[in-house]
Amino acid sequence: MSITKEQKLKHSVYSTARKISREVGTSLGMEFEPDVLDLIAELSWRKLTLYASDLEAFQKHAKRSTVTSDDVKLLVRRNDSLKELMEEKLRAIQDNKAPTDPAPKKKRKASSIS
Repeated sequence: MSITKEQKLKHSVYSTARKISREVGTSLGMEFEPDVLDLIAELSWRKLTLYASDLEAFQKHAKRSTVTSDDVKLLVRRNDSLKELMEEKLRAIQDNKAPTDPAPKKKRKASSIS
């Protein structure tokens, strides 16, 4: 039986969600039961799946073939802290990009009319 890309991705999300939950619990002096970690992992997977569907819908509505930062801004518009974080990251990405000079235009040879 072959494992699909979706199954691999789901496993990765589950593992990461459990790990982060344990780390947060440790920092707060809490411990989570295994069932709770599984529930947090499942909720994370479902939320990410919903986000992916929404981003795809925004991209298709705009008649584009790729998801842009504008789609992500639309996705997080109701979550102020997430919107602020996303805008901060976007600014950092834009600041790190070196300005590029446009390609020099080729001069047309003047035709000599005699």
